[in-house]
Amino acid sequence: MLLEQHTNPLEYHYSRLRLKEAGATVTVIGLDRLEYRLEDHSLAHADAVIDDVAERAFDGVLIPGGLGPEKLRQNEKIIELVKDCHARGKLCAAICHGQQVLISAGFMQGVRATAAWSMQDDLRLVGAIVPEGARAVRDGQIVTAIFPHDLPEFFHLIFQAVNDSTGWQQPEGYPQRLSGQTWGIVADGASDATQVYYTSYRIQEDGGTAILLGRRAGQELKLSNVPWEWGEFGVRARVERALQGPGLTTSCDTEAELDSAAISAQELDGLLLPGGLGTWMIRGHPGLQELIRDVNAAGKPIGAIERGPKLLAGAGVLDGREVTCGPQMRDDIIHAVAGIRYRDEPVVRDGNLLTCQGTEDLPVFMRTLLTEYG
Repeated sequence: MLLEQHTNPLEYHYSRLRLKEAGATVTVIGLDRLEYRLEDHSLAHADAVIDDVAERAFDGVLIPGGLGPEKLRQNEKIIELVKDCHARGKLCAAICHGQQVLISAGFMQGVRATAAWSMQDDLRLVGAIVPEGARAVRDGQIVTAIFPHDLPEFFHLIFQAVNDSTGWQQPEGYPQRLSGQTWGIVADGASDATQVYYTSYRIQEDGGTAILLGRRAGQELKLSNVPWEWGEFGVRARVERALQGPGLTTSCDTEAELDSAAISAQELDGLLLPGGLGTWMIRGHPGLQELIRDVNAAGKPIGAIERGPKLLAGAGVLDGREVTCGPQMRDDIIHAVAGIRYRDEPVVRDGNLLTCQGTEDLPVFMRTLLTEYG
């Protein structure tokens, strides 16, 4: 994977973690240093600079979008690495503005491809064919897509191309392991953006439906990243279905209408609780606690990431259960009166509960979820 200053965070993190979930060894390559700021001001770390890996033969290259590709395309060794992958019939994948690097590599003439709306003319001008209405396109080993919400289809095509070029086999049942299932993902202001979107796109990639749940349908949330935990910058999300209200009666017809459309446990096949500071904000919500208890009582799977187990503890469903969590709340779990059993492991499954220590453990978390509950 290629990385530069102001790369798109969703495209970068989803691609990096998704390839790891599939079992790939991912080398993140920067131009001249190992630390970069993404578009949402968060930090991303490269494993190597291009000078150190220019002679390596990779099984593929993936280029996230944002402003990073404008800088990457000006480096001769980056271009040679991409040309080498193409010449050997290996994956060359790009999303959003990552296609600028493919254009500079000089092999896009006559290729079916797409990109962000603002650079589709650039593809046409170099002789590429941009199919009308296509969100993700594969032409041989070249795979392209438009925006972050196209990541699920982008990876369907990536894995087809990798299968054809290396013989790697997709897991049994992919990409329909969650077909017909509906999963709720709970978020509030300052919930962790990567955890929210990785789980959402990952459910969609395997054929399921992901619904963002929050206080009010239509509410726009400012999501957080690690250095900006209050969500001042970057990624936003919109609540699709409301949690049951706290039981207050008002004269506001709009609020009553939203409450009448609130989600119920019967509508869900599973529930996911990402971390971030949003868990502090919403943990006392009576409707959320009721939803967690109802989903748990029905034996449906519940997954909680990093600070997400706070919501399970608040709902009173952890008595006698084995659980892990982020280091921020480990002592709360260890010293819990209710007999919660903490395990210092990246991912812990106890029946219908699946807990995870943090973002970097999401590949194992999703592999386990799909294996056990898909």
